Amino acid sequence: MKYPTFFGIDLTSTEAKPSDCLGLDSKFHLVYLGSLTENRDIVALLNFYSPQVVAIDAPLSLPLGLCCLEESCSCKPKFPRKNRQCEQELRQQGIPCYPTSKRTFVKDLIYRGIELKTRIGCEIKQAGQIIEVYPFASKVRLFGKTIPRKTTKQGISFIRDKLENILPDLKQYSDMLDPNFCDAAVAAYTALLHYQNKVDFLGNSEEGVIIIPI
Repeated sequence: MKYPTFFGIDLTSTEAKPSDCLGLDSKFHLVYLGSLTENRDIVALLNFYSPQVVAIDAPLSLPLGLCCLEESCSCKPKFPRKNRQCEQELRQQGIPCYPTSKRTFVKDLIYRGIELKTRIGCEIKQAGQIIEVYPFASKVRLFGKTIPRKTTKQGISFIRDKLENILPDLKQYSDMLDPNFCDAAVAAYTALLHYQNKVDFLGNSEEGVIIIPI
C-alpha cells in the first residue's frame, strides 16, 4: 500500500484458533479488521499492506541463556530472575504479566510469536518494524490503572468506549469488539504511537523489548 499502515495482532497460541488483526493508517482510520488462522495467512495480509509497524501481542523472545522452554533441555537462564528484564520492569510498575520461563503455561503462544516474527522478517519484501506489545500494559498507560476485567460486561463496555473515542471508525463495528478485537485495536494503536515516538521501551534489545505508550 502507498500510505503508511500499522497493524496489531492479538495472537492465539495455535493456528486452530483465529487471531484477530486490525490495521490503522497514520490518521487513525481503520484499514483492516478481521480474523485469520494460519501464520501464512497473517504473513500474506501483512505482505499486502507492508505496514510500517506490526505490533504482536505475544512474547517474541526468550530470556538470555535459554534456547527453548523445554524442561528436559539443559539450557538455563543467564540471570537468576528466570524471565526477561522487560517483564521485571512491568512488575516494578505494578503491571502483572505472564513470565517467559520454562514453567510458563503460555509456552505455545511464545513459540508461535517467535516463529511469526521470524516469518514476517524473512518472507515480507518490505517488512517494517515488528514489535512486542502487551495490551493490558498499554491500557494502563492510556486509560489508568482502574480498568474493569476485560471479560466482564462492564470491562467490555469500558474499553469499547475508550477505543471509540480515540479510533472513531470502530463505532460502526461496535458489536464485533469483543476482548480479543479490542486487544488487537490497542496493539495497532500502540504501533502507531511507536511510529510517532510516543512510547517507552521496557527491557533491552539483546533480550527483548516490550513497547508501551508514554
